[in-house]
Amino acid sequence: MTMRRSSLLARFAENILWIGRYIERAENLARVLHINETYSRDQTDGPDWKRVLEIYADLEPFSKTYSTPDAASVLNYYILDRNNSSSLVESVRAARENARSVRHLISTEMWTHLNIFHGKLKRLTQRDIQLPDLSRLASSVILDCQTFEGITDGTFARGEPWCFYEIGKYLERGDQITRVLDVGFHRMSQETPDAVASVQWNVLLRSVSAYYAFRNRYPAGSQSDDIATFLLYDTEFPRSVALCVQRMTTRLRDLQMRHGLEHSVNLEKARRGLEFSLETGPGTGLDPQKLHVFLDQIQISLGHVGDAVRETYFTHS
Repeated sequence: MTMRRSSLLARFAENILWIGRYIERAENLARVLHINETYSRDQTDGPDWKRVLEIYADLEPFSKTYSTPDAASVLNYYILDRNNSSSLVESVRAARENARSVRHLISTEMWTHLNIFHGKLKRLTQRDIQLPDLSRLASSVILDCQTFEGITDGTFARGEPWCFYEIGKYLERGDQITRVLDVGFHRMSQETPDAVASVQWNVLLRSVSAYYAFRNRYPAGSQSDDIATFLLYDTEFPRSVALCVQRMTTRLRDLQMRHGLEHSVNLEKARRGLEFSLETGPGTGLDPQKLHVFLDQIQISLGHVGDAVRETYFTHS
């Protein structure tokens, strides 16, 4: 039986999903760059830029063009490099190109802001990404991403396009949080003085805008396991993996109601596999290696959901 597809599903749904993914990617990257520099200012050796490459598993592609992971090369790679599809400039350009294809489906306000945002980044030069200017630049990018998200929330009709936008956003957000958590725990695998460890955990929490929410949940202090549990399972924190999965599930079910459950068997299987992986958990006696295996499985499961969405809704008959 051939799946019933609206004109949206046949032509434009994938564009809308990727708008959500690219804007979320840009915001998270800007936050990680900002926090990495801010919380390393007092260190003798300065910020550890290799850490950012590790978060995004970019050591190999980075090394094909750059020799040393210093500030200048890493900032160029993640901000201006047009050969890096995940750089800030390329992410926002790609979001805009996808938005151009669905101009008739998104709000005028969304399109206008994305054009302005793209224009700002397009004008950036090497002088604009020097280390002393990074805080200002990253804060500006984060604000523009959040402004776009606010405009989208307030002007985008809650139909099929909205469902795909939300699915893309939460797929990307869930993946990003697992990467930051994985690298944060790996860095703590060696014996680290308590004072240093405390600073590093604060860096991790702030890099995903979780610091105050976490402190409200754990006002009397915390252990590393508490941080992992919070970022994975707290359904009141908008960037936790559990909340991302919950929101994706809601939007996927909205689509299923429109198009029939019987036509999305593989997607439902992938979604349940993701839920099962998350519910199974990393087990007790948490250590960096055990957490790494668990987070790797979550990333794979998120990828399976993304693949199943594409096969179910984006593959043309």
